[in-house]
Amino acid sequence: MCPASTAIDARSGVQVDGAEQDPSFYLRTQFLRRLAHDIASPTGVTRTVLEELAAASEPRPELVAMARRSLKRLIRLSEHLALVSELEARTIEPEMALVDLHALCKQALDDALAIDGRKDVVASSELPDALPRVRADGRLLVVVVREVLGNGLRLASSRVALAVEVAERAIVVRVEDDGPGLSEDDRATLGQRFVRRPLQRGLGLSMSMALDIVRVHGGTLTVEESRLPPGRRGTRGAAILLALPLSS
Repeated sequence: MCPASTAIDARSGVQVDGAEQDPSFYLRTQFLRRLAHDIASPTGVTRTVLEELAAASEPRPELVAMARRSLKRLIRLSEHLALVSELEARTIEPEMALVDLHALCKQALDDALAIDGRKDVVASSELPDALPRVRADGRLLVVVVREVLGNGLRLASSRVALAVEVAERAIVVRVEDDGPGLSEDDRATLGQRFVRRPLQRGLGLSMSMALDIVRVHGGTLTVEESRLPPGRRGTRGAAILLALPLSS
């Protein structure tokens, strides 16, 4: 039987010291390692593309598209780090105004596809033409919807669906995919940053940022089972619901 301060690495089955479960330990080790990878990968792609473009004798639009995608990922990463620093320091100050949610969701979907789009995943949207405006910081809210969509695109087997529904006192943005879904452990740590998750890809900041920003707006973020048919894995995916209070 393992001591209380010992945990089991779910990927390797090896015992790890309890300190590795501490957020500060994760921040100093795995997070920095993942951060270095997330910088190096798009930077390497951009450098290779620039070298090929310099040697090309004719226009190569597909290479330009690759470079733009990589640069967008780097810009998103810098945006994430800046937002997380504000959220951790509790210094974030939303600039509230009436926001056109229809236009915001379309922009978020376009941005998500430009960064995380996949040829084997179809993204659809169901946005009513006439939606009540919500009082929000449009800059922050578009990041939230974009990141939830990006998370779905990365996990989906073949489909991601975006919909907006108007409830009695709230307006709900629903993003669902046909991926593996979220385990109970994933749901329990959804709003936590710098926590060891053995199967996590990327930095693990997107959903925690989304949850914090939605709370700042007086809304909620909840997880349900997707209503989409099961994907290739044969499992129901996840549905992320962002509920924002309607403006009076």
